[in-house]
Amino acid sequence: MPQRSAFEVEAHSDRVIARRLTTAYVFGLLLIGLLTAGVHGLLDHIVAQQRDAATIINVAGRQRMLSQRIALLSGALAEGDESARAPLHLAILQMERGLDALVNGGDLGISRPLSPALHDYFFVGPNALEPAVRAYLQDSKTFLDTGAPGLLVRIRLAARQDLILALDHSVALFETEANRQVDQLRLMQTGLLTILLVALLLEATFIFRPLVSKIGQTTTRLLDLATHDGLTGFLNHRFFIETAGRILEAGQTAPLPSPISVLMLDLDHFKRVNDGFGHATGDLVLARVARAIRDTLRASDVCARMGGEEFAILLPATDADSAVTVAEKLRAAIAADRSGPGPIITVSIGVSGLGGPSDSLDHMLDRADRALYRAKSAGRDCVRLACTVDPRCTGTPACECTPSGEGPPEVAPASLTLLR
Repeated sequence: MPQRSAFEVEAHSDRVIARRLTTAYVFGLLLIGLLTAGVHGLLDHIVAQQRDAATIINVAGRQRMLSQRIALLSGALAEGDESARAPLHLAILQMERGLDALVNGGDLGISRPLSPALHDYFFVGPNALEPAVRAYLQDSKTFLDTGAPGLLVRIRLAARQDLILALDHSVALFETEANRQVDQLRLMQTGLLTILLVALLLEATFIFRPLVSKIGQTTTRLLDLATHDGLTGFLNHRFFIETAGRILEAGQTAPLPSPISVLMLDLDHFKRVNDGFGHATGDLVLARVARAIRDTLRASDVCARMGGEEFAILLPATDADSAVTVAEKLRAAIAADRSGPGPIITVSIGVSGLGGPSDSLDHMLDRADRALYRAKSAGRDCVRLACTVDPRCTGTPACECTPSGEGPPEVAPASLTLLR
C-alpha cells in the first residue's frame, strides 16, 4: 500500500475533524431545539394551569354566592313572593352544575377532576363537602316543590353556618393547590432554562468555538493558497501584481513620493537541475533560493514567484542604485548558499527604478525583465540595471540600454528564451 503524503494525511485529518464538529454541531442544535421546545411547552402548560385554576376558583366562589342566593330566594318564596320561584330554580340548577364540574371536570371550562387531597375534602369523613352540598340542594328542591317551613329553617341555618364555612374553606384549598402547582411548574421551568443555558455554554465552548476556529483556519489557508506560492511561500503572480500596484500607487500619490525599484530574478540553467537531479531536487533548490532571498531582504520588501524559476521583488523606498546593491547581495548570497541538496545555483537579476511620476508597474517589470535578459546574455550570474535616460532612448519608460556602455548590444527578448 503506497504511503500517503503529509498533505494527504493532513487533509484526511481535517475531514475527520470537520465531520466530528459537524456531528457535534447538529447534535447541539437538536438538543437546544428540544430544550427550547420543552421550555415553551412548560410555559404553555403553566398558562393553561393558571387559566384552569382561575376558572376553578371562580366556580368554587360562585358556589358560595349561589348558596346565599338560594337561602334568600327561599325566604322570599316562603313569604308568598312567587316571582322568586323561577330564580330559585335557576340558582339550584347552577349550583348543582357547578358542583358536578368541580367534582368531575369537563364542564364550565374546568378540564380536570379533583386532586386526591381535594377529593378527600369533598368525599371523605363525616364533614365531607359533597354530601353536604347535595343535601342542601335536595332540601332546596323539596322546599321549592312543597314549601315546607322546616326545610326553610335547615336551608337558612346551612347557608349561615356549616355550608358557607365549608365552601369558603374549599375555595382556600383550591387557591393553595393552584399556587403549589404553579410553583412546581415554575421550578421545572427554571431547571429547564438552566439546562438550556448550560447546554448553550457547553456548545459555545466545545462546538461553536472550535468550529469557528477551524473555519477561520481553513479560510486563512484557502486565502494563503489563493495568494501565495505553496513551494516558496512568496506571493503568486496575480497577488504580487495587485499588492505591488497598490504600493506603487500609494508611493506616487504621497505628499513626498519615495523611490521604488523592482528586481526580476531568474535561476541560471535551472532546466539542467530538473533534468539531472529530478524535479524533487529542483523544488528543494527553489525553496533554498527563496530562503536565501528572504534572509537577505527587509520585511517590507515584497517577493513573488512569477512562475517556474523566475522571481520578482518590489523594493519600497529604494532608488535604482540602492536596488543594484541589494541585487548584488542577493546574487552573492544565493551563489554562496550550500545549505541544501543539489548543485550550486547562480542567478541573473534585472533591476529597474521608477521612471517618473507617471511610470507604471507594468513598465517597471518590463524594463526589469529586459535587463534580466541582458544579464543572461552577458554570461549569467550578474546584475543589470535598466535605464530610462540615454541618448539612444526615445524617452519612454520602456526604453532599454546598457549602463555605462558595458555589456553586449541589445538582444530581443524573444530570441533569448534559450538563454535561461
